[in-house]
Amino acid sequence: MFSTMNNSQRSFPELVGRSAHEAVAYISAKGLHPQVLRANDPMTRDLRMDRVRIIVDPTRTYVIKTPTLG
Repeated sequence: MFSTMNNSQRSFPELVGRSAHEAVAYISAKGLHPQVLRANDPMTRDLRMDRVRIIVDPTRTYVIKTPTLG
């Protein structure tokens, strides 16, 4: 799980402005578990080092915030 990923990358600024589908595919290809949420959606406060939260616009079309690990 965690040991199979590139430990040096904890955020993915290159995904801001891309489609949600592209972001999910990119994160999944790195062996991580993407979680797509809108900016005001409720989310847990637990820390999971295999999860990347992808914050998208209200229509769930584009990434609006830098996805980060945790």
